[in-house]
Amino acid sequence: MASAVWGGAPWWGPPPPAPARPLTDIDFCSGAQLRELTQLIQELGVQESWSNGPKPGPDLLQAKDFVFSLLGLVHRRDPRFPPQAELLLLRGGIREGSLDLGPAPLGPYARGPHYDAGFTLLVPVFSLDGTGPELQLDLESCYAWLLLPELECGTPVREAWQDCLGPPVPGGCDSSHRNDNEESPADQLHGYVTEPEPQVSLEKSSSDVSGPESPGRDVTDFGSPAPLKTLSGDVTQPADPSGVPKPSEAREVWPTLCPAQVAAWFFASLAAVAEDLIPVPGAPRLVHAARHAGFTTVLLATPGPPRRLLLFDLIPVVSVAGWPKEARSHSWAGPLAPGSASFYLVPGGSTERSGASGWQLCFARQELALKARIPEPLLQAHAAAQALLRPLVAGTRAAAPYLLRTLLYWACERLPALYLARPENAGACCLGLLDDLGRVLEAGALPHYFLSGRKLRAGDGATALREALARLRGDPAGALRAAVEEAKAARKGGGLAGVGGGVH
Repeated sequence: MASAVWGGAPWWGPPPPAPARPLTDIDFCSGAQLRELTQLIQELGVQESWSNGPKPGPDLLQAKDFVFSLLGLVHRRDPRFPPQAELLLLRGGIREGSLDLGPAPLGPYARGPHYDAGFTLLVPVFSLDGTGPELQLDLESCYAWLLLPELECGTPVREAWQDCLGPPVPGGCDSSHRNDNEESPADQLHGYVTEPEPQVSLEKSSSDVSGPESPGRDVTDFGSPAPLKTLSGDVTQPADPSGVPKPSEAREVWPTLCPAQVAAWFFASLAAVAEDLIPVPGAPRLVHAARHAGFTTVLLATPGPPRRLLLFDLIPVVSVAGWPKEARSHSWAGPLAPGSASFYLVPGGSTERSGASGWQLCFARQELALKARIPEPLLQAHAAAQALLRPLVAGTRAAAPYLLRTLLYWACERLPALYLARPENAGACCLGLLDDLGRVLEAGALPHYFLSGRKLRAGDGATALREALARLRGDPAGALRAAVEEAKAARKGGGLAGVGGGVH
C-alpha cells in the first residue's frame, strides 16, 4: 500500500525545509533581527510577569490596605480630608510615566535597586460637580485655577482652606506666581521623613484591586475604602480668617486653592501620622516617606515571604466632573464609557508658567479606558521600551516616560490595528516607539493627546537623553538582554540599595 505523501514526502518523515525568508526583518539602523528582538521582548515579559499578571497577591492587598488606613488617620487628624473618596490606583509610579507632571524633580528612586514595584494613587481632597465659574481653565498652558467662594452650601469653604490659599488670579490668566518647586514652611519642617521600624494597626478596606493585568496595563481601583474607625488624633484648626475677602468682592479677586500648599499640607499631615504609628507584627512597614514636587512618595516593606519593597506615589488631586469643551475625541478607540467624562487637577511640577497656584490638567481615567483597547503586542512593545528607558532617566527631571506613553496612543491613531495586533511585530513596534521618542526629544515637545494645540515639553535634559537613547538604539538587542538579566535578578525580591537611610 502506497504511503500518503504531503508535499512530496511521506507523512511520517521530517517536514520539508521552509522556504527561504527574504531579508526584510532586519532593523536598518542597528542590523538586529526583528525576530530576535520580539523573542527578547517576550522573555522580558515572562520575567516581569506581563503575561496573565501579575495577579494582586496578598502583599499588594496588604500594602493597599495599609495606605488606605494611613489616609483614614489623616482624616482623623484633619477633617478637611474626605473620609470617603473615589481613589484611582495606577500600576507604575510617576517615574515610570503613570502621570504627566512635566519635567519635575522626582527623587533618586529607581526600580530594581530601590523598590520592586511601583504604584500611583490619586487621592481627591476636593471635588467639583462641573466646570463652572469657580474653575478657570487655560487650555493653552494646560493649567487651571480653582477659585474658592467664602461659603458653599452653608459651609465656610474659604475659612477651612485658609492655610492652602494662593494669590488671586485676575481674569484667570495671571502667570506671575511663586515657583512650584519653592519650599513652603511645611516643607522645611517635614521635608524628609524616614521611619526605620514603624507599623500600623490596620482596619481592612472593602475595596479590592482589579483582577489579572495584561502587559503594561494599570492596576485600577474605582471603589472607595470603607470608613475607618475613629482614632485619636489632632485636628488642624483653621487659621485666622481676617485676611479673607468678603463675599461682596468680585469673583476675579477670590483667592485660589494653591496646589503647592495643598501638597505641603498633605505631606505634613501624613508625616505626622507616620510618626505616631504603632508596630504590629505581620503588617507592612513604612520605611521611607518624602515629598517630591507636588506628591508624596512612600516605600512599604511587606512582611513576606517573599519580602517586597513597594513604592506608592500619593498625589492630592481635585476631581472635576464633566469634560473640557476643547478636549478631543479618539475615533480609533470608539466611544468611551460615560463614567469617564471627568478629569483631575494635579499639582504639576512644570515651571513653564511659574504658577504655584495653577493646577495641571490630568486625564488618567481616560488613559485607562484607552489602554484597555490597545492591542497586546503593542503594549508589550511599550513595556519593553519603558524598561530600556528606565536606567536612562533614573534620577533626572526628564518627562520622557510619559512622553513614551503618549506616543503609544498616537501610534494607535496612525497605524492599522491589524499590524499592531500581530505578535511578530512587537520588536518593530518597540523600535518605532524609541525612534519616535528620539524625534520628540530633538523637537523638545510632543502634541498633547487630549488637548488640541497643547504640547508636552521634553524638559531641559532632552539633549543628553537623546544622545543616550541614540547609543541604546545602536544595539537594541544588547539592551534587551541586559533588561532581561536585570528582571531575573529583580524576581528574587527585596530592594538592593537603601534610599535616604531607610531600612530595606
